[in-house]
Amino acid sequence: MTSETEVDAWAPERRESYYASITDMLIGLLFLFIIMLMYFALQLRTTTEDLVTAEETRNELLEKVAGYLRSRDVRAEIDLSAGVLRLPDEILFEKGRDEPKAEGEAALRILAEAMTVKLPCYAYQLSSPRPAECSSYPHHVEAIFIEGHTDSDPIEGNARIRDNWDLSAARASNTFRLISRYQPGLLAFLTEPAGSEEARPLLSVAGYGDQRPVDRGSGEDAKSRNRRIDIRFVMAAPKASATAADPPTQ
Repeated sequence: MTSETEVDAWAPERRESYYASITDMLIGLLFLFIIMLMYFALQLRTTTEDLVTAEETRNELLEKVAGYLRSRDVRAEIDLSAGVLRLPDEILFEKGRDEPKAEGEAALRILAEAMTVKLPCYAYQLSSPRPAECSSYPHHVEAIFIEGHTDSDPIEGNARIRDNWDLSAARASNTFRLISRYQPGLLAFLTEPAGSEEARPLLSVAGYGDQRPVDRGSGEDAKSRNRRIDIRFVMAAPKASATAADPPTQ
């Protein structure tokens, strides 16, 4: 008859083998976790670099457009952190009016010229190829918003413009109409290459009333700063497979 001691003779070896198997599995899982962590860290680094270089490209474009305006005596401010080219209201519209004054029309004509001259290196076009002198940018403009902003004073004595929402939207729309009339080619700039299902016109319009002031003060200087047209440039990051060596093609 077999004794209990003889039955359990192999128990220590079995336990050691069991623990060794568990240890090997845990080491394998840890190794897999480290590989996945490294992969996601590299993806995050690549995405961060893409965002940084896209912002640098946008800032370069803003500087070029603003420089074109200033060289022709048109006041223009740029907010690099927001990607905005800012035209003060005092050169465009009379207070409470949505039709540009003569000085404003002249400024918008120059703005249209600046965008037509500077955008081709940074955006797709309906039928024109990218100029040969353009650098190989891996980024392109995805949208340009023409944004109308007002002060907080109520609208009075205007049956057509009921409030600041109407006024800001009308100013943005009239700005769009004028620059596209002066330079019809602006309507040919697209969000994606021509023929792509995602291709849309680059320019769009928005009115924010007095809801996005740049100056929280209540004095006339603050109100003057808040009455403005912002041209907001939004960049698209490259597709997942794109690299710096693969500029937008048309």
